[in-house]
Amino acid sequence: MDQVKFTRRLRGRTTVVGPGVLDAELFARGTRVASRLVFSDESTFSEEGTIEFGGGDALRFRSLDDGRLEEAPGGEIRHGASVLEVAEGRGRYAGARGRITSNFVLSPDGEITDEQVVVLFIDGEEE
Repeated sequence: MDQVKFTRRLRGRTTVVGPGVLDAELFARGTRVASRLVFSDESTFSEEGTIEFGGGDALRFRSLDDGRLEEAPGGEIRHGASVLEVAEGRGRYAGARGRITSNFVLSPDGEITDEQVVVLFIDGEEE
């Protein structure tokens, strides 16, 4: 069993796609994250999406528990956090299981900056 750990700072935009639903698209160093946040109330959400690394390498994730998005001190921006479960891996991440922590800042115009910490366990026999 291999253990893989990395951090990423991603930047991108969110788009309102319906009442209580945001799509986010973020990029960093050859990585693309596409995510959908579905709000159950003003500050609580569930999330699912994919991280694509190129060359067919990807991870699919979903919320482990409810995430939170609340007004940050100063009132201009919102600060959010969620813990995500890796549901599936492809390419060199085939067989991956693990967690992603997401700590992000969302501006009023939809700009988003996300700090992610990823810890994966990969069963080498499934590659």
